Amino acid sequence: MEDTLTNLETYGYIALFLYSLGGGFIGIVAASVLAGIGKLDLVLSIVIASSGNFVGSTLLAYLARFQKQDFKKYLAKHTRKVALAHIWLKRYGAILFFANKFIYGFKTILPLAVGLSKYPLKTFGIYNLIACFVWGICIGIAGFLASGFMVSLFERWQQYPYVMPLVFLGLAGGIYLALKIKSKKKA
Repeated sequence: MEDTLTNLETYGYIALFLYSLGGGFIGIVAASVLAGIGKLDLVLSIVIASSGNFVGSTLLAYLARFQKQDFKKYLAKHTRKVALAHIWLKRYGAILFFANKFIYGFKTILPLAVGLSKYPLKTFGIYNLIACFVWGICIGIAGFLASGFMVSLFERWQQYPYVMPLVFLGLAGGIYLALKIKSKKKA
């Protein structure tokens, strides 16, 4: 266990940046919990996770804009979700970029929808930058404040190693079903 924590202190920031390229919550939560127990720096973790999230979502928007044919093939089965993202983008505007960071599964669709639309990439970049840092600060501070609870929870759950994967699978399944139901065509 001590070896793992030493490796996280050494390579944790690199792993956090790479993980945050995809917009994952778990990386910033884990880094902030590790900051809570003194293994990583909270401010640096927030900056790195926010930067990784910004680079990842901006890269998706740019690739979708300039490689439309490749992305249209990939998004063929997600056409309804992209159309819903376009509608929400027109309806909610800049607020959507902030909400997008907290909706699992929608984080990838919105930058792709922006890239496939005529929405200005410069405007997207500005809102995306601010939203990424708001996301990083909110999740980072919440993880840091909950670190004592998380550590005690993990210590208790070591006796039952099968519980944690079941909880994560249930949570992921619930989110998937909610997104699938929300994006279905109304009869």
